[in-house]
Amino acid sequence: MSTLALSVLVLAAGAHAHQVAWAKGMYCKNGLSKTDSPNESYPINPLFNLTTSGWFLHGQCKNYPPPAGEYLSIPANGKFTVEIASNRAWTTFSYGGTKVTDWPDGRVHPNNWSTNITDPNFPPSSVGCIGSPNLHAHGKIDAAGTVFSIAYKSDIKSVKLSDFTVFSVLPNTPFKRLATYQVPNLPACPSGGCICMWGWVPNGCGQSNMYQLPFKCKVTGAKLTATPLGKPKVPVWCQSNQKACVKGPKQMVIQYQASGNNVVLPPGMQAEGGWPSPGYNSKMGFTAGAQTDIFVTATVKGQAVETASAASAAVTAAAAATDDDDLVASSTASVTTSGTVVGLPTASALTGSARRSFGHETYLFPVLHISLFSWILSHL
Repeated sequence: MSTLALSVLVLAAGAHAHQVAWAKGMYCKNGLSKTDSPNESYPINPLFNLTTSGWFLHGQCKNYPPPAGEYLSIPANGKFTVEIASNRAWTTFSYGGTKVTDWPDGRVHPNNWSTNITDPNFPPSSVGCIGSPNLHAHGKIDAAGTVFSIAYKSDIKSVKLSDFTVFSVLPNTPFKRLATYQVPNLPACPSGGCICMWGWVPNGCGQSNMYQLPFKCKVTGAKLTATPLGKPKVPVWCQSNQKACVKGPKQMVIQYQASGNNVVLPPGMQAEGGWPSPGYNSKMGFTAGAQTDIFVTATVKGQAVETASAASAAVTAAAAATDDDDLVASSTASVTTSGTVVGLPTASALTGSARRSFGHETYLFPVLHISLFSWILSHL
């Protein structure tokens, strides 16, 4: 199919196309279909004036999961890249990537593309913003920012909004197609993976709406000493008073819906002009990059600690003695705010002796019993 013919098809699907993140593990990759749909745009539909069941997890998208075993890889203390586009056709997930450019609309624009640049082929929108791609912005400078959040549950049908914690913020996006997100020291997911969610609340420049899309994801390279995430709080508008911003783990922003909105906007205009828009930026207390303030801080005998390092070291020693990679991967030891060790292997996994073979010889190593961890904690 020629680029011109494909462009006609895409434009016919929606002249005011928006954006969404495309990557492995995404729900609705083929829209509301279980067959391959390379010219797909359903996930980009804006969420506006919907009931909670209509906007949460992008409504029906939760019923169209990725293939079994496919996950978005989230490298702890690393970074990952997704493709932001208005149609799957403009990504490497369709047509062998032959329709891809640097931009979400599959076209070619100057690197500093904005409404300050005149191009008769891509006139501004009816409200004076960039017309293509539809970024709800005049340029990169006022692109509102996008995020990824994570819920440590594997079943998408049991997850709630309050389970999601924003862990990475990418300011001045969406803009170009490739978007790279920084990751803090996240702990490992359950064996069935986690649910992640991409989100965007535009800064005006058209209809006030929001965007979100779920992913099956897994944290890779998680450390044994990684601390669990704290309970996320609802962010608040704090543009004129940064001291009022919510500190620590935060939920996603929900606004412009018929039900489920979690943000109260102030009267009047925002500092940069226009009606208040609760994007993922400093106006709502979000900082750029990996969100490093989202973890539990425990208190053990009056001393604040992020992890029970001694307990973690004991788990590491036990796992090393068994030479069991699965045990290492599943043994994230930490302390809750009540001083309880969580994420440890089961007692049956640690009781008895572990065997390690060297050539033809087999050596027995005593393995720590689960009760020893209580002793370790009591002596911290």
